[in-house]
Amino acid sequence: MKKFLVLLSVFLVACMLLSVGAFAAGEASGEAEAAAVATGPFGNSVFLSALCIILAIAVFIILCYQNVHTGVAALISTIIAALGSTEPFYVSIFETFPSGVASLVQMMFFVFTMSGLLGFLMDETGCSKSVGNTMIKLLGTDRAWLAISLTAVILMLAGVGTFIFVVVVVAAPLMKAANLPRKVGMIAAQGIAPAINFCMPVPNVPGSLPNMFLGTGLFDAPVLSIATGLVGIALFLVYQVHLVKKARANGEGYDGDDVELDLNESELPNFWASVAPLAAVVISAIIFANISLPYQTWQTQLVALAQLVGIIVLVLLQWKRCKKIGIVNILSKGCTGMWGFLILAGCVYGFGQVVTKSAAVQPIQDWVLTLNLSPYITAMISVAVIAALCTDGISAMMIWLPMFGQQYLAMGVNAGALRRLLLCTTQTFDSLPHAQSIANTLGVFGLTHKQAYKELFITTVVFPTIFSIFCCICCIIFYGVA
Repeated sequence: MKKFLVLLSVFLVACMLLSVGAFAAGEASGEAEAAAVATGPFGNSVFLSALCIILAIAVFIILCYQNVHTGVAALISTIIAALGSTEPFYVSIFETFPSGVASLVQMMFFVFTMSGLLGFLMDETGCSKSVGNTMIKLLGTDRAWLAISLTAVILMLAGVGTFIFVVVVVAAPLMKAANLPRKVGMIAAQGIAPAINFCMPVPNVPGSLPNMFLGTGLFDAPVLSIATGLVGIALFLVYQVHLVKKARANGEGYDGDDVELDLNESELPNFWASVAPLAAVVISAIIFANISLPYQTWQTQLVALAQLVGIIVLVLLQWKRCKKIGIVNILSKGCTGMWGFLILAGCVYGFGQVVTKSAAVQPIQDWVLTLNLSPYITAMISVAVIAALCTDGISAMMIWLPMFGQQYLAMGVNAGALRRLLLCTTQTFDSLPHAQSIANTLGVFGLTHKQAYKELFITTVVFPTIFSIFCCICCIIFYGVA
């Protein structure tokens, strides 16, 4: 890996020096007009531009596989992709990329901020733990996995993007009480996420991203969304029960550190007070979805506004606890909790913007758009491929939407159906072994790829592929092209 990084560094520096030198030479010779229309070093060749894109994506994957921060990997990959851009190299690096980062931050800043704040308050006030404990009492330790899943679902419905970090707090003691392996608890929390976060009409960050490109709302094509989500949930439940039965039959018990199941609620808020903020978010999102706004981009901000309503309800109900945590501490840690993920998503979006300027993109667009297949099929295939290359569903959307979104709408596809198909399809191949989300999930539960990736692959790759195909078939049958 060290040799690879050294060679990559030398290659990138050489390319930048070459590009800057060529620009300076052109300016010195008075070729200002030529400089204005200059391209990247390989921007005049479709073949070489395509190689630059392939190399950029390959480097992106390799760096992520080596645990390099996704934002840094996106920046390095951007430099490589810029070599084949139809724009000057320096424009791609110093204008197109940062403007892409800035535009996503501008559009999604408040959504990410409110999501982080709500997740922080739910955790710090004990509301998340209260919800988990109540689920345990209702279902019993023998169905501990179901308590984990329901807790995760409640948090996801409220748009808490950091739900996995919240649920893990109760997952370990629950698995110990039920004497089940940690991977059962991990799948209980994470395995149901694709069906909820990307299929069901819920107010969250992923669901709000396509709206700014497609002019859609959170609850468009509701029947299609719910039907697709139910297929995903059914697949998950059957497999989860199978895992539990298999663990019992093989005598597999709890395999983690010694933890105790804490059901003492004397220091925790009661269940109804804990779940009220989450209900407020969902109800507010439904109400706001029916509000007509003069600007479509404001529709995305309604997600943040719904989360803010939930935050206000939580603070009012848990004022003493919030006061004990400290307002300054809440604002400093809560509001900034998701900023890192926002910048990361922005970097990948910026990378996607540079890729769209490649000389090879237009021929690819023309090829995809002229395939003699249903637009829904070509959309599903192209998004799945990009998700596999990026190993991140949100990143796949951020690359696909600006490249193809308007062209597909011009074909006459139903915007709401396309939005749902894109969302669920991003989950098909975004969870390959080198995906950062997989590394995070395994790390949070203290497991390795060898111990638990097979189960994750089934629930985050195989099942999403099945319900995405179901969604595509429904789109073709019930949402014909106008």
